[in-house]
Amino acid sequence: MSGGYQSGDLPALKWLIFGCGGVGGYFGARVAQVKGQKVSYIVRNKALAALKEHGVKITSICGDVQVPASDLGPILDSQALDKEERFVADVIMLGCKAWEAADCLKACEPWCGPNTLVLPLQNGVEGLSNIKDIVGSWGKGHALAGCCNIVSAIAEPGHIRHWAANPPYITFGEFTGEPTERTKQVKAVFDAAPGMEGHLEADALAKIWEKFCFICSTTAVQATTGPHATQDVIPQIPELCTTWRAAMCEIIALCHSYGIAYEMEQLEKRVEALTAAVGATTSCSRDLWNGKPSEVDDLLGSVVRMGKEQKVPVPTISACYGTLIMRDRLARGVELPGVKCPEKGHRILGPAWGKPQD
Repeated sequence: MSGGYQSGDLPALKWLIFGCGGVGGYFGARVAQVKGQKVSYIVRNKALAALKEHGVKITSICGDVQVPASDLGPILDSQALDKEERFVADVIMLGCKAWEAADCLKACEPWCGPNTLVLPLQNGVEGLSNIKDIVGSWGKGHALAGCCNIVSAIAEPGHIRHWAANPPYITFGEFTGEPTERTKQVKAVFDAAPGMEGHLEADALAKIWEKFCFICSTTAVQATTGPHATQDVIPQIPELCTTWRAAMCEIIALCHSYGIAYEMEQLEKRVEALTAAVGATTSCSRDLWNGKPSEVDDLLGSVVRMGKEQKVPVPTISACYGTLIMRDRLARGVELPGVKCPEKGHRILGPAWGKPQD
């Protein structure tokens, strides 16, 4: 049984996924392995060409798979959506970064029907209400609360490598009330998909906050320390572990200020999760190290903003955010007063200073 459905009687759903990165590419390919599911992607440039020619390839600790283009639905060009085939999606899944979610969601609107579910998978909690409001303004569709747990990245366009979080999972549910029949159908498909799990939660927001606490604290420690501070290393270095715990406790207090449950025993379980995640790093940390725009403002920045709003002190997160935000702004090409290109010998990444220097 899967969500009340027999394995041979799963609903045939049309899925529209924005993005074919480490999140959208992976989970879309897993859903496409389930009988009756038709998965379409909104992508551009090299990913567009790769998906149309080869489909999606997954190299994973949960098993490799190649989903040929013939087994996918229409592949849509994000730069020419007005010319693309229109159909009503049963599920719209947002596999983009947190700061891109609102614009990506608006691009998906023409494929939203009266009963379409919109499932966000971004990190963070600040943007969830915004997504709910945007979908509500359409007068059609139904927004869910959601997030995911996976350590993956693009190996090359159309090819996703997954190396930690076994198995990856999607946490989702209603903002309020009981799950709709369509939401239960999504749960049934996730249950049937190999290499992943779908956790339909009665209190999805509490689960999303629990992940938010972890990803913010881990990013705060990893991104400021460097690539050698993989998740399994943090519990082994007393100073790092102390900083990580302090950050966790700050966000848990913030969580409680909003009346959202967080059991402190979950913190110790997250220490176990750190230890087991050998070689794992957060995507936000990797983006910052590589001079790419990151989710640091959507994660640590949102904690700082909510802390001020709720009058909850968050000194550890504030300090880490203050040290990291400059990297993110430089990666976005923001000119900062007094900041000049360092002399040769310093490796700097990001468009503000051109190509990496040796």
